[in-house]
Amino acid sequence: MEPIKKTVSVNKNIIFSIFLIMALLSGCVSSDTILVANTQPTSAISKKETSDNNILSIRSALHENRNSIDIYLTLATELVKNKNYPEAIYNLDIAIEENPDSYLALNLRGEVYYLLGDFDTAISDFNSALQLNPSFSKAHYNMAKYYNYIGDVKLAIFELNEAIKYNNKNFYAYEMRGKLHQKYKMHTEAIQDFDYSISLRPKNISSLYYRALSYYEVGRIESALDDLNQVLDNNPHLTNALFIRADIYRSLGNIDSAITDYEVILGMEKNNTKAKKELIVTRRLKTL
Repeated sequence: MEPIKKTVSVNKNIIFSIFLIMALLSGCVSSDTILVANTQPTSAISKKETSDNNILSIRSALHENRNSIDIYLTLATELVKNKNYPEAIYNLDIAIEENPDSYLALNLRGEVYYLLGDFDTAISDFNSALQLNPSFSKAHYNMAKYYNYIGDVKLAIFELNEAIKYNNKNFYAYEMRGKLHQKYKMHTEAIQDFDYSISLRPKNISSLYYRALSYYEVGRIESALDDLNQVLDNNPHLTNALFIRADIYRSLGNIDSAITDYEVILGMEKNNTKAKKELIVTRRLKTL
């Protein structure tokens, strides 16, 4: 009876994986949910083994049910993780042929073409997905990425607004819109966007770092310092964050802490000319 138990367990795992990936593709959950659900070791080798095993299991499920669009989508998602883009596209082509109205398959195929640099085909797929489901937040976000890439900020922000309108928990849309606002010196709006993205992912280093930059630009020095401390607590080796924090420390008269940050930078990058110059200037301030 033991083999039967094992088969049931494998099938449950496949079904659970399909459920999670379909929720991710539709934007109902974030990729963090998938990561939390995955209790496998986190080394590069174990991740590769886990993904390979997932692919084998999903192919086995597909062999039993050739008409399941969800299984094709799940297999394609795993193949993308493995950077096996041609086979991912092959499976998505089958899924779309079986169900031309699958906006999830069209959007995912567009993402793969985008990764391959085939932007025309990617945009065609994103547009097709949106024609089928105009409220699909993820496709609006993908369009925004493209418009940002070609430098059309106005259209990028429009698509990000649409992405947020249809999914107010779209972390990536808030963060990207915040970066665009920041780029064009709209720091109040940028801070609001980063506030939202951080509320969705409180420990996200990227959003904390960019919010610190906007805080710094509008003179909210203590707030900038709080964010930078959180960033550097998570990753002590971010050179740009260390530079900004050192500058803040120096402006607040905390010369010793500024010196420490410049020394940390030089410990990682001994030929960093900027850090050398700033360290000399800061040490002179200590003697005044």
